[in-house]
Amino acid sequence: MARGYQRGVVATVLATLTSSAAAALNGWPSPLEPVAEFLMQWTPVPMAEFLLSRLGGAARPAALLGSLAIAMLVGGVAGTVQSAAGCGLAREVGGYLLASALLAAVFLTAFPPTRPEPVLIFLLAFVFSLALIRTRTQVSGRREFLERTTVIFSGAAGLIFLFALEPVFSQLSAIRLFTFKPVRGLPVAGLSPLVTPTDSFYIMDKVLEPPVMDAADWTLQIDGLVAREHQLDFASLMALPRATRFITCECVDNPIGGSLIGTALWTGVALDELLRRVSPRGDTAIFHAADSYSESAALDELKAAGALIAFGMNGETLPRRHGYPARLLLPGVYGFKSVKWLTRIEIAAGSHAGSWHGHGWTEDGRIRTTTHIDIARRTGDRIEVAGVAFAGRRGVRAVELRVNTGPWVRARLGPVLSAQTWVQWVVILRGIGPAHIEARTVDGSGRAQTVRRQGSYPDGSSGWATFDL
Repeated sequence: MARGYQRGVVATVLATLTSSAAAALNGWPSPLEPVAEFLMQWTPVPMAEFLLSRLGGAARPAALLGSLAIAMLVGGVAGTVQSAAGCGLAREVGGYLLASALLAAVFLTAFPPTRPEPVLIFLLAFVFSLALIRTRTQVSGRREFLERTTVIFSGAAGLIFLFALEPVFSQLSAIRLFTFKPVRGLPVAGLSPLVTPTDSFYIMDKVLEPPVMDAADWTLQIDGLVAREHQLDFASLMALPRATRFITCECVDNPIGGSLIGTALWTGVALDELLRRVSPRGDTAIFHAADSYSESAALDELKAAGALIAFGMNGETLPRRHGYPARLLLPGVYGFKSVKWLTRIEIAAGSHAGSWHGHGWTEDGRIRTTTHIDIARRTGDRIEVAGVAFAGRRGVRAVELRVNTGPWVRARLGPVLSAQTWVQWVVILRGIGPAHIEARTVDGSGRAQTVRRQGSYPDGSSGWATFDL
């Protein structure tokens, strides 16, 4: 039984790698995608916050490996079932059929995929790999252990490699919309750039891999409570009057001082331009994505925010991971409202609960004032501190710092790209010995950032930024 389980685990790794490679070549989602979505959506919030704060950008590959671990567990059981069937052609065939039925029940029913092809390839590769392993000449226990361990770790590394290749391919396929030169900010080493490079911009989605969508086949449908429905393709969207704006996006999961925030130059079409074509009869827009995700916002809020249907980022078409072909951008509201891979805008009456509201997250999503300390370094009694501050559409009036609960000192602010972006800041403080630095932001309305510390759940983190030097 134990040997059958081990064979099933190794066969699962080989099958997962084979089907993932086929999926990458054909533009399909990974066969592990539904399992990863389940893990990310149902991980307890305290654990998710802990993992995000510790792993950062490595959280998504970790979810991939967690999905592989679940698949190995199921594959091991399937291997045990096949082994228990016994010898003889009929028994062995029956064992393979039972093992395949078990895997199909899990990966086609319990975790239904958006496309069946990767899972079907996985099932065929599993049966072939298991049969191949069973026919191998039995080797010594230690050598067999080393071989199987090597296969498992090599397979896991191969999956991470395939996962890392996707952004590279996405960047190679980007189309230049116009020449974009990085905007200079404060000349402070170690300070977050005023405009975040595309390949450094944070990514936080409910999916492990972005939907594969061809701009030539993509359409955006606008319907619901409208005087007339409207549909446009990608070429038609790009032909409309363009809006190009600097906008800062922040994830509601961003902890105090976290990295899930960034600023880019976004290009697209004002949502108002599209809504005028349908004459809405409702008061709410529901935005639907290709991955079955949906979020809503009141039409008044969308108008006040200057919502954008974006197709460009920093002078190029959107990368897949950032919403290609088109996405919503709702300035001043946490990123989960800015739906990626947009396919439909539905006009409705009354409020609509979004995808994350059922898990207890805020429905409003307005960004809290935040301060981030990027660097703090001492030269003698001189302490240079710098970072970024953001207060959504309220803007930033001032950033204040103090050392060891001393008097507040105002920082020098950097250039302001727009009313919808973060602001760089730098200050020189004085102090000898241990220094406990606190920083807070005063928003455009004159309200100082609250000192009360709160985690990101359910409506965004709050509290002053601190640094011990």
